[in-house]
Formats: sequence, C-alpha cells, structure tokens
Amino acid sequence: MRVLATLTVTAALLGASAPALSEGMRFNFSGFGQYTVGKVLSGDKKPFSLTGNWNCPCAIANWEYVGVYEKDKGWQADQESLIGLQGTLHFSDTISATAQVLARPGNFNFRPTIDWAYGSWAVSDHWTVQAGRKRIPLYYYSDFLYIGTAYPWVRPPQDVYGWPIYAYDGVNAAYSGQWGSVTVDANVWAGGFTHNNAPYNTKIYYGAKTNEKWKGIHGAYITLTKDEWNGRVMVMRHKANTWTPAYDDQPETVWVPNLQTTIIALSLNYDGANWLLRSELNRFKQDTSKAQYDYYLLGVGYRVGDWTAMLTQSNYKTKDLGTAFGNPPQGIEARRSRSVALRYDLNKNWALKAQYDVSKDRTTWYDFFGDHKMLTFSAQTSF
Repeated sequence: MRVLATLTVTAALLGASAPALSEGMRFNFSGFGQYTVGKVLSGDKKPFSLTGNWNCPCAIANWEYVGVYEKDKGWQADQESLIGLQGTLHFSDTISATAQVLARPGNFNFRPTIDWAYGSWAVSDHWTVQAGRKRIPLYYYSDFLYIGTAYPWVRPPQDVYGWPIYAYDGVNAAYSGQWGSVTVDANVWAGGFTHNNAPYNTKIYYGAKTNEKWKGIHGAYITLTKDEWNGRVMVMRHKANTWTPAYDDQPETVWVPNLQTTIIALSLNYDGANWLLRSELNRFKQDTSKAQYDYYLLGVGYRVGDWTAMLTQSNYKTKDLGTAFGNPPQGIEARRSRSVALRYDLNKNWALKAQYDVSKDRTTWYDFFGDHKMLTFSAQTSF
C-alpha cells in the first residue's frame, strides 16, 4: 500500500497546474500508470546473473530499469509499478515542445527520469521534424512501452523488450499519410546516447559501475495498416561501446569495443472482431565480433466484450557469444518463455490484468537465467 500511496502523491506533484500561457499558446497533458504486484512461484537456484545480485529463484520483468522479482520476498509491488506524465506545450499550430517524466519505486526510489524531451516542427500536413531526446523505436511498442492499456499483457515479453540503451539524443523526421486504402507511418532518425552506470550492465552483467554508449545511431521504420492488419519493418545501425571506468585501484575495463551493430525488426499484427495476433522477429548483429542475437514473440488472443485472453511464446538466443569477447565459441545464452494473460477493461482508461509465466533457461555457456514460474496482477491506466 505504501507504493500505491507514493505513486498517487507523485502524480499529484508532477501534475501540478502549469503557469498561465500567453495568448495563442496551449498546453496538453496526459498520463499513465500501473500498480503491479508479482510473485515467483518456483524456479532454479542458479545465479540469475554474472553478478549474483539476487537470491534465486528469481525473474526479471524489466531490463531497462532492472525490475527483478525474488521468490523469498513473496509478493512484490516495487519492481514494475510506475507513474508517467507527459506534457506538450504548443507555441503555435506548427511548433511545440514535449516532455515525459516517469517515477518508479524499487532501484529508483521514485526519482523521476526523463524518457522524452524534444521539440517538434510540423513542416507540412504529412511531415514533422523533431529534435531532442526520444525513445529508440526498436520495437513495435517502443513508443508506448509503459502505457499498459496499449497492449494485452501485463508487460511485453522481456525476451524481446530489453537493452541498456532505450533512448537517443538527436533528430528525426516523421511521416504520416494515406496511400490509397493503406495508412502509412514512417520515421527516420539519427543521434547517439551515453548511459552512465546503466542498471542493465551494472546490476545484471558486470557487477561494477558500467557505462554504455551507442554512437552514430541511424535508422528508419515504416508501418503499413490496412483494415485489421498491420505490418512494420525497422532497420538501425550504430557503434556499441561498453566499459567499466577506473575506480579505486582497478583500471578501466572495456567490454564492448566500438562494435558496428545492425538491428533488423519485423512485426505483423492482426486485430479482428474477436481474434488478435501479435508478433515480432528481431535480429541484433555485431559485424566484427560475429555475435548475433535473435529474439521473437508470437501471441494469439481472443476478445469477448471487455475480456481478452492471450497465449504467447517468446524466445531469446545469442549465438557465438564466446567469439564476441575474443574467446573460442563456448555456447549460447538463451531463454524461452510462455505466458497466459487475461485482461479486463473496466472502461476506456482502466484495465485489470493477470499473467502467468513459465520461463526456461537454455543457456549452455554458464548458469544465467534459471527457470522460473511467476504470477502477476496489475491495474493499469492512461488518462
């Protein structure tokens, strides 16, 4: 209950009234949040990570901010609960500025983080140019990853959704239009991002303060929608760097040295009167190291009135991981998960969800994920 109360207070503070605007200006405000409780029911006592920061059996439910459930802690509400607020200040019909702030318990103690902060210029009816900080649109749900009312699960499958860099500082050009009976959305972007002491790296992989930098980011996607079908193709390239800075008497350690990386993502979705399909297939490949990451999700659901049930399988696999670090190939890092999710829509702004996950560790190089079974309940809203 303390988490729920704190979320409510945080929303009130962040959503304080904006100052009076000059004539011709306007301000739009929206928000989203969730109160999520989860419990690991069973699993292996393998080390969850190279760092051994958690007592297993355990389950990771968020990679970006490192939300980890541990069986010996019982029901936990501080790993995924959050509140987010977004405001857009329109200086004119074509010029605006947008910011999005999120607050979380757990590792962040409700310290606000800024996921979006950018300016927009509507060049024409179809094209908009933006500059600042935005989320990298690697995945179909990237732009609204934490707006739970936008998807059927408690969370999108974490075998697919999760890298240490999730934003970029740069520029992009967005297109929207109608090509006959097909609705088209497209985007091209360029920039870079440095995440100092990235939780993904520091807490999961390396155990010491670790920085990650993606530079020379450039990518594009196009989404085509016709009737009940929706398809998306995304391609992006960047140079990845990961290093632990010097501390105490330890020298700097470079883990990933300026590797040229290509990411390709495909998705196909269907929304019928009753049936729905969700799918994503992604490949993350580093040219010189030969490391290749393949991950996918495939979900089939059925909707009746305000109820939606969803069966989903997801898979993550790294090939030739040993070669990537200058060693002979030693196997793979992999996981396969299956879930059953149930959603009930109270109204257009609130959804209640339950999800049961079974995840199998398929890593052959070292003990990493461990198996687990997990149950989660969530109340999610957007306003």
